[in-house]
Amino acid sequence: MENKIWFFGDSFTAGDGCIENRPPNGEYYKIKPHGVLWREGVADHFKMGAINRSIGGASNDWIINSLIDELLNIQPNDIVVVGITWPERFQIIDKKNNEHRNVIAHHFTELPETSTLVLDHKDRKYNKELFELLNMFFIEYRVQHGPLLKKYQWNQALKILKKLEQSNVKFLLWDLKVLWDYETIDDVIGNGDRHWSWKGHNDWMLKCIDLLENNQTELVEHYE
Repeated sequence: MENKIWFFGDSFTAGDGCIENRPPNGEYYKIKPHGVLWREGVADHFKMGAINRSIGGASNDWIINSLIDELLNIQPNDIVVVGITWPERFQIIDKKNNEHRNVIAHHFTELPETSTLVLDHKDRKYNKELFELLNMFFIEYRVQHGPLLKKYQWNQALKILKKLEQSNVKFLLWDLKVLWDYETIDDVIGNGDRHWSWKGHNDWMLKCIDLLENNQTELVEHYE
């Protein structure tokens, strides 16, 4: 059986901006030639099948739950790469469709009272009353406790990955602080899209390969 490399994360793992029909508007995707998404390049380097469990707008709740959902499918000698996102995002259940929804911040500011949120890309038709309730929860319980939440979420993911490591699964847990170290689409065409450009994908791919080959399991943050 072919070993696999598993990717969990948000839009930076999914490849938003470099994928057709993905936000913000596909403007950059129309420019040729295309490069390679970083996760695809990493999988090719290690000659492993790639399993993508990332989605744009994912919360850490969603990312960690997705990792848990796959625990029985991850095999010895697989590789797992997890990107932790903004801690203020959270997950809700859509009663209408009985599906999970990620709620993401629309504007990040230093002042919680001026922060707002927006629902994920799938559905933005929640009524005003529910939206205001979610916004209050977001400001009172997510924005104001972001650092504490992030520490907790990081450690949650790390404990799961270290358990997998005992079954000879290599892993890399990386933090959103690396995002701005690499070229973005906005740097190239000035459209405000802060997702990685093809060059950004390539540079992070090389960094990710180096980290995995040198058995570095955590990048940027480390919480006790």
